[in-house]
Amino acid sequence: MKGVEFFYDRNQPKKKVQSYGRLAVQQRMRLAMAFLHPLRPIIAESWLTQGKGNQSKAFGQALKALMQEALEGHYPDQHIVAERVRISTGLLPALQIEDVVYDEQTLEVYFSGETAPLASGTDEVVLVVYSPEAGVAGKSTEASYRRDGHIQLKLPPPLRATRFHAYIFMHNTRKKLFSRSIYLGQLGSETPSND
Repeated sequence: MKGVEFFYDRNQPKKKVQSYGRLAVQQRMRLAMAFLHPLRPIIAESWLTQGKGNQSKAFGQALKALMQEALEGHYPDQHIVAERVRISTGLLPALQIEDVVYDEQTLEVYFSGETAPLASGTDEVVLVVYSPEAGVAGKSTEASYRRDGHIQLKLPPPLRATRFHAYIFMHNTRKKLFSRSIYLGQLGSETPSND
């Protein structure tokens, strides 16, 4: 008597080994999404022109740029290079950073207040602080302008005891034109270890 060899049985899950390439792409997407998702409100505004007016497409464009420009390494050791991440992009001329002053409670950035073609003294400066490890991201709430040459941010308590990334960018008064973001560095202090 001859037996039956089953080649399909919906009650038996298929154990399919995923390829190296697929695993690498999945890891890249997970890393990019995990880094950008907390910044979604900023990206929705600042990438809107690249998304042709659609916030979802804007986030997709920012995600694509991060994956192309800010990911390094090979699977399984891929990582994000924060200084290459653009949280905003556009044609507005960026600031010339002169100094970054950090203490445990405040972050101050001094920049050139010069205007140029397409730039105005009334362009608003936005300072963004973000700690993926702490799961906290925030931006400056008080208006600061290109002509001021200075912006100061009082750090919220969750960012006072941890490392965080700082970015700065500009937009015009109608929030139609944005500048490319500038990475100010990873600042802050490590939480003390209990040794």
